[in-house]
Amino acid sequence: MVSKRQLKIFLNDFEEIPYKVLRFIISDINYGGRVTDYIDGILASTIISRYIVPEVLSDDFYYSESKTYRSIPAGSTREYMEFIKTLPLNPSPEAFGLHENAEITTNQKLTSVMLGTILSLQPRTGGGGGKTRDQMIAEISQSIEEQTPPPFAIEAAQKKYPTDYNESMNTVLTQELIRYNALLYMMKDNLVNV
Repeated sequence: MVSKRQLKIFLNDFEEIPYKVLRFIISDINYGGRVTDYIDGILASTIISRYIVPEVLSDDFYYSESKTYRSIPAGSTREYMEFIKTLPLNPSPEAFGLHENAEITTNQKLTSVMLGTILSLQPRTGGGGGKTRDQMIAEISQSIEEQTPPPFAIEAAQKKYPTDYNESMNTVLTQELIRYNALLYMMKDNLVNV
């Protein structure tokens, strides 16, 4: 992973900020090894090319039409953290330069896959006296819901593993807990709806 020190070297050793080099390092070197699908690689490069541009140095440069995601005036780490706390926990597609319908499409696909999996578990034999399809789906949904663990206490994890320059994995842990909790909340909502 490209470290902050390496990025700082690029920023300090060049008279002008090498945006093209920074985009390449971040999209192809840092994320390139993790993105296995060619199309996803193109998407990652496109998203990063939208964020690593000279305009971000302007106060209130907007990344999205709703102006939720924007470049804020230079400040302290605390000021940046306060701004980040105001952002939505689950970012909308516009945060990645995608149309708002991208979320609808994703949710429809997830629901379709989940229901397809549930239906594939249904026995194929016919006969009287058994449970109806709806009863089986309800039982499976309830079973999955009961087995779903509770969300992680993010604040407790942040206290135990605080953000530290020398321990970058603490930041990764917090980010993954937030994502995992978002998944748990989505599962709970979807299971209730099923």
